[in-house]
Amino acid sequence: MLFHLRQTRVNLFDSKFNVFLLVLFLLVFPKGGIKIAGIPLTWGYLLLAVYSLAAILKGPIRVSRERLMAYLCIFPFQILCALTMFLNGTADLGSAISFWVNFLFLPFAFYVLFSRDIDTFDTPYFFNMFKNGVFFIAAYGIFLFIVKQLTGRFIEIPLLTTNLGDLGELENKHINRGVVFKLISTYNNGNIFGVCLLILLPLYCFLEKSRFRSAIVKLSLILTFSRTVWFGLIFHELCYPFLTTQNISKTFFAMIYRLLAIAISLIALLSYYGFAFRFLISSDLGGRRETLSLLSELNLFGTDPFGSISEIVYAGVALSFGWAALPFYLFAVSGPLFYQILSKRLSIPHRCIALGLSNYLFISCSDGALLLIPTLAFYWFFLSLLHRKDLYFCHEIKGSSRGRTKAGLEGRARAVN
Repeated sequence: MLFHLRQTRVNLFDSKFNVFLLVLFLLVFPKGGIKIAGIPLTWGYLLLAVYSLAAILKGPIRVSRERLMAYLCIFPFQILCALTMFLNGTADLGSAISFWVNFLFLPFAFYVLFSRDIDTFDTPYFFNMFKNGVFFIAAYGIFLFIVKQLTGRFIEIPLLTTNLGDLGELENKHINRGVVFKLISTYNNGNIFGVCLLILLPLYCFLEKSRFRSAIVKLSLILTFSRTVWFGLIFHELCYPFLTTQNISKTFFAMIYRLLAIAISLIALLSYYGFAFRFLISSDLGGRRETLSLLSELNLFGTDPFGSISEIVYAGVALSFGWAALPFYLFAVSGPLFYQILSKRLSIPHRCIALGLSNYLFISCSDGALLLIPTLAFYWFFLSLLHRKDLYFCHEIKGSSRGRTKAGLEGRARAVN
């Protein structure tokens, strides 16, 4: 069963089967589902809705003080957006529903309904599923990329890798670079895949001790042919080495080595497909210059019906809801994150999660895929997980000289926390 009705409190992660389902349909196959009146209904979001309803019906709901304060950070943004839509109306019902799913339902679910669950679920099992899931979507993405180059066709599995309503429409999803199609994996879009994977990448790199598997994941990011994703990967490589070791000289050389590997890979890839170097820095900012030009015409509050939020997230929020909405949005998404970063000494897993979330805020200057499934599901979940104190990966990695025992990891985690 998806949840246990006999219990007095429904626990989202009360069984490994529940964790398996959520990882499968939120991380591995996030686009599987159907469309109702043109609006996508995916299995992962449907599962979250079922769990949320069960939690509300069964109660009682216990919320940690920190998560409650973090959740309150989003209230000013929600109120302003609700008033703007009420006064100006909406131009696109699907976008409006997507907005409220991302900024009302998801934060309420992960901050409030599942607060206790996130503090108590089996982290070793989840992290193991998470690690294998990330590697799968990267490896499958590379496989699909190669198949497309060789055959000219995508492999589509309706209801699983592709929404039934999008069957046969993959090539119309802004993934064509002219001479090559972006790597899309099961996310159906290179930018969405890359943005989501960048949120997950630091934690994955910490958990994954195989350099080969880590290289496969990073290669999948390079093959997205997304400049936003490439800059996000460089940001990750600049920061990540300093999170996991105290040896500054070793860390510096590791960073240089990884950046050189990425640079060589990008140069080889662009040369192979005949892209000029100026592709890295587009004169029209990849079609985004027009969006920025509209900022000069904005008022303090939004005056137009809500249509969507553009690729440049910060500009898009201002264009949709006015300049007044921008500080409220920044407070909602970054306030709880920076509170965690500045208020306590974080363990390595905490730092990795914080880096992934910070990277998302960084790449949102270019393309944050804000309203697209499953970007904010990952963001709100990991922001809530960041509040968990005993966050460590307590298992013994067999066959590795870098393995750590359960007792050693637990001891170090307790010392840090």
